[in-house]
Amino acid sequence: MKAAKLLAFAAVLGMVGFAMAADKEAPKKKRVRTPGIMGTIADIEGKVPDLTLTIDKRTRGSKETTKVTVKTDVDTKVTIDRKEAELSGLTKGMYVRISPVTGTAKRISAWTKRPERKRKPKEE
Repeated sequence: MKAAKLLAFAAVLGMVGFAMAADKEAPKKKRVRTPGIMGTIADIEGKVPDLTLTIDKRTRGSKETTKVTVKTDVDTKVTIDRKEAELSGLTKGMYVRISPVTGTAKRISAWTKRPERKRKPKEE
């Protein structure tokens, strides 16, 4: 009887160890970011929730900016400095990421200070 219990205990430990090893070897899912517009807020017109934002969008590798106009509605979700916020919290000069690229904005992520780059720029 004791031998059977000991064998059952050893089998359970073996299965747990195997499951833990399988979890470590499983590849992590890469987070896919939806395409969006990045830039700074140049102008805000209208009344909440129907705002029209003018964004100074900068193209990679270029110091020139282009003006992009984005509309918002009741369904637009806003975060400011990674905290849930209201559309009325957006101000000129904030750094924003807006998605989707076309149509009415569904998600606006804004920062009061320019977010730091995770990757270092390539040296030329």
